Amino acid sequence: MLRLIILLLLIVCGWCPSAVYAGPIDYFDITRPKFKPLPVVISMSPANHLNGLYVQSVFQSNLEQTLFFQIFEEKSHAEKTPNSIDSPAFRMEMQILQEKPLKFLFTLYGREQETPVASGNLSEDKKTDLRQLGLQMANTFIKNSLGFKGIAESQIAYTSQKKNGRKNIMLSSYDGTNQQRFSYNLGSNNHASWAFDNQNLLYTTFTRSNVQIAIQPSKRLRASILSFPDGTQPQGGSWSPRGDSILITLMTKGNSDIYSYQLKNRKLERILAWKSLETSPSWSKDASSIVFVSDSVRFQQPQIYIHDTTKNKTRRITFRGKYNSSPRWSPDGTQILYEGKRKGYFQIFKYTLSTNRHLQLTFGRFNSEKPDWSPNGKQIVFSSKRNGLSKLFLTSVHGGRMIRLTTTPKSVVETNPVWSK
Repeated sequence: MLRLIILLLLIVCGWCPSAVYAGPIDYFDITRPKFKPLPVVISMSPANHLNGLYVQSVFQSNLEQTLFFQIFEEKSHAEKTPNSIDSPAFRMEMQILQEKPLKFLFTLYGREQETPVASGNLSEDKKTDLRQLGLQMANTFIKNSLGFKGIAESQIAYTSQKKNGRKNIMLSSYDGTNQQRFSYNLGSNNHASWAFDNQNLLYTTFTRSNVQIAIQPSKRLRASILSFPDGTQPQGGSWSPRGDSILITLMTKGNSDIYSYQLKNRKLERILAWKSLETSPSWSKDASSIVFVSDSVRFQQPQIYIHDTTKNKTRRITFRGKYNSSPRWSPDGTQILYEGKRKGYFQIFKYTLSTNRHLQLTFGRFNSEKPDWSPNGKQIVFSSKRNGLSKLFLTSVHGGRMIRLTTTPKSVVETNPVWSK
């Protein structure tokens, strides 16, 4: 049965000082891969206010990034064309109330509604600049139109490499307009992982002599390097939900096993030790299960497994294809994204635990790899080689239309994206 997003009769704008009642219920089915973005008409008064227009542009770019909406500016009767929107799904009115600091009133209407869905004031202050106002407005719009949390203030960490350069961890805003370098050491950095509270990032640093695991606060302070026993080599890690330990893959004498590493006392506890290569471990949000990759059935033909830590039982979940890897838990723990090789190309798949169903999300004669979930579970980010080099893309968790996240030069390779929680 298709899931329907319902506009409730009573919708409250949680952080706004004023809230109003909604009009009649509308139904929007966003689960179809061929879902057509909903038209939204916006207006600003006064229309030529520079700061107001900047806030509007931030709001618009983040709203369209969801792939659920298409923005149109309101036209006067004389300006209307045959392509003008006469009956938009939503209408947003923005009115400047104060110049310095900027303060304005926003009012959101549903289709052909005279009673607002939501209304409130937004104000600039020491903690909220103009861009932040636009992000808050986008999140409020999503919450009051589709009923789930907006992610305009989220970030995406990824690996970037310029031609003949070292790999570095970068941070991207959700709309892709803000790009910041995160790692500044002399090594080559890869495989970032966000802590569940978004306060720290873990990543792997490759130098000429060894491989290290670094933990760095998300505010870009100095990183700390973890230590491991002699004769072992870390291959990447991910955070536990509590943040007091990490799951780590350690290579010893050509074999890799999965360990839990306690950050406080540096204690290692072996979780899985098969006579094969086990990699890419990741905790579920409730810390009851670990998803990981192993080639235990056939050498160099990895498959995905789930290990129940409470029952100490492991089960395999992928059986089609000779290569399945890079699993990622959904925020609610009910689904897993992964990459699988089919007909010579890597594609993105979604596995649902309750039904054991696998759904292919990407297609085409190019590789799509390393998927990760948005914090609200409605979108995914992944890397894809469409013109020779990997770039980052966004799409719905139901598949369909895809858009570039960044606008970096063609020579820059972008891989291994991970979304903040």
